[in-house]
Amino acid sequence: MKKSVWCTTIFLSLLVSFFSFVPTKNVFAQSEILSLEVNLSPALENAQVLGLTSLGVDNRGSGPVLFSGSLVNNTNRQLNNLFFEFRIQAGKIGTIASITQQAAYPFSLGPNQVVFGDNNDITNEKIPGIDDNMRFDGGLTPEGEDFIESLGGTTTLPADIYTFSVTIYQVTNELGKEVLATETIELGGSDDGAVVDEKSILLKNPGDVIGADVNITNPFPQFSWEGDAANTYRVVVVRANGQDSPESLIETAKSSLPTNETGSLQQFENLDLTIEGNTLQYPSSGVQALVAGQTYYWQVSTEVQTALGSEELTSELWTFKLAAPSDNTTLVEIDQDAFDAIIALVGEEQYAELTESGYSFESIEINNQIITGATALQLLTEIIQKIDEGEIILNNSN
Repeated sequence: MKKSVWCTTIFLSLLVSFFSFVPTKNVFAQSEILSLEVNLSPALENAQVLGLTSLGVDNRGSGPVLFSGSLVNNTNRQLNNLFFEFRIQAGKIGTIASITQQAAYPFSLGPNQVVFGDNNDITNEKIPGIDDNMRFDGGLTPEGEDFIESLGGTTTLPADIYTFSVTIYQVTNELGKEVLATETIELGGSDDGAVVDEKSILLKNPGDVIGADVNITNPFPQFSWEGDAANTYRVVVVRANGQDSPESLIETAKSSLPTNETGSLQQFENLDLTIEGNTLQYPSSGVQALVAGQTYYWQVSTEVQTALGSEELTSELWTFKLAAPSDNTTLVEIDQDAFDAIIALVGEEQYAELTESGYSFESIEINNQIITGATALQLLTEIIQKIDEGEIILNNSN
């Protein structure tokens, strides 16, 4: 099979990956000449999230059945010069991929013939019950290539409604090209008109990505993240030891069961719990206390149902440091814009009183996170901008 067609088959599988989609029914169309039915695999309909590896389509060759269908010749005569056409579209972009059967390789259906096939048969260019060999042209459109490039390797597609359509047409001398049946499966739609339901886990608090310098002051912080609140999540917090990488510490911690599932904490492991919901207040018992001056890493994961069973979905790895009482925050030099921003926040009189008392700008604390240095100045500027744009309203009565 041509490389472009194989790549598009992979891309088709990507479109049905990482989403819950809501097909309202099995697609079925019937005309006087030809009947076409397209059914999604039950594994796809029941899966919470799918990936290329779990679908078995990250290598050449056949993989799991993603969709299947049937063709019925409703006439008592042979139908010749029949052709398939497959198209993938995104609502915000247009046609992303298009595959068309080559004109030199049509197929035929005998009188009242019924044939069945699936995505693997299309991949192999041979449908059981049809003697004709098939060849396909096409692949990603220029818009599709730009779209794939824009993803940058991410496994989460932009929110949109994606459609996969199957068309069968016939070419005759009398009528030319005549469409006999066209059916479409919608991916990402829902009854309320919402689009794609992303299944990623996005961490919110405390800390930030590895490499960020974020201090917190609360030894019992609240951990929070975005994700399906109906899922059960595993939260793991480990302490940096100066030798092992954050990833290896997390993976080693996850090699044993969570503590609320008969597991026990390892020496470097501070917390390992499974909970329902999107927040966890650091407990005062059943964990190892966070120690001032230490750096910590944490990650959230959950098990989701895929076409081939369960699969682990994980968040990014975040880090934070519990500030020690004796820590002296480094003073930062601020420009006139930063001075103006501080005055706008606290007022001229309050600012004058603070500076006369020997106070200087050192850091900003938000949600128990202490942000210092240039990052604090940037955040201060963003806050002022949001105030100017009306996104943040100050209560002057306080």
